[in-house]
Amino acid sequence: MIKKIGIEDIDKGMYVCGMERSGCSPVFLMNDILINSAEDLERIRAKGYASVYISVNDEMPAVSAEAAGQTEADIAEPSEGERDENAFLVCMVTDESAALGAPCEKEEAAPSICAPDGGASACTEFEEELVEAKEIRHEAEQLVRGFLQNARVGKKIESGKVEETVGKMVDSVMRNQDALTSLARLKSFDDYTFAHCVNVCILSLALGRHMGLSKESLYQLGLGAILHDIGKMLIPSHVLNKPGRLTEEEFSLMKRHAELGGEFLSGMGFLSEQSLEVVTQHHERYDGSGYYCGLAGDYIGLFGRIAAVADVYDAMTSNRVYQLGMPREDALKRLYQMRGSFFDPEMVERLIKCLGVYPIGTLVELNTGENAIVKMINHAHPLQPVVLLISDREQVPFPKPVVADLTADGKWITNSKRPDEISFPQAYLTA
Repeated sequence: MIKKIGIEDIDKGMYVCGMERSGCSPVFLMNDILINSAEDLERIRAKGYASVYISVNDEMPAVSAEAAGQTEADIAEPSEGERDENAFLVCMVTDESAALGAPCEKEEAAPSICAPDGGASACTEFEEELVEAKEIRHEAEQLVRGFLQNARVGKKIESGKVEETVGKMVDSVMRNQDALTSLARLKSFDDYTFAHCVNVCILSLALGRHMGLSKESLYQLGLGAILHDIGKMLIPSHVLNKPGRLTEEEFSLMKRHAELGGEFLSGMGFLSEQSLEVVTQHHERYDGSGYYCGLAGDYIGLFGRIAAVADVYDAMTSNRVYQLGMPREDALKRLYQMRGSFFDPEMVERLIKCLGVYPIGTLVELNTGENAIVKMINHAHPLQPVVLLISDREQVPFPKPVVADLTADGKWITNSKRPDEISFPQAYLTA
């Protein structure tokens, strides 16, 4: 957890992860700095910061400035790239083992085939997997459309088709977690319910893969995630599709969808207890304020805690008839603010590490004035993804997107943008 304190309260033994001058946005470091001595205290106090941000995780190992690869100069003057307004998210990738997806206890780590430095070979794998991932996503949406419509009229789910499709999704995420995840950005309010089920499944699998869950665990997680909202089909249509605000009675009925979905699926006999956990617990909240059982903390199962953040992240970033979705990085900020209250802090932090500071598909402006779309996450350098340049500094669209690796081009992201702020061919979003 990160805590803000006044510069006068800093003391030896503290881990500094960010600084803030009066009236300015905070700037966070790529690695926490351990304050070892009185000299360290004097140096940081002399820089003119009003506040500092410290990590208060008792389990964090000691890291000196030298060992972290940072110097006094780094603390005094953060780089231009680190001045970006979203740079606070970088603090989520300071723990190398977590950033690379350390396995959970008692879980066999899924094999990693991506280049550890996020370099060219990882990009090649991403492009190759993307072709297959597009077919898998389309198949998954058709599957969800079918079983939700069947559930509405009381028909049983064809478990074999669900298991086959989820198996393909797991295989894709195992080969390259970013390819299928990149397609979770494709959203339309016209088919929100169907796309949401698929996206929550994709995001849950990507998060589970990043955490090092075994292939079998990913499979069980995916089965529950793709079916997580099936209980909504058991809610009366006049309540489910009501365009206006729900009454208290209607909202109470709507909240029963997790319970109803669990009952509906448990009677079919093909889901494990872990898979059902996703269906029944994805609206539980870490502080006990959720539904339908009001579970709190670790009383919510691991799969339930994973699905909770995936569900809300996708809902926040999805376009609806009545409102546009929130920019991806804003949704991550909001989740970060709610960690420890609504959501398991570890799940939120893992999701940020998994999706990157700028998730794939984010529209950004570069220091050159050019506009771009994030094409691939660089997990080793989260502020320097591979992007597609889509327009020049005069906002004139390029004839076709141009690939640029920000680690090599001397460019950096200055801020993110909404699609309605940039004029460019919408086809570039799926390039």
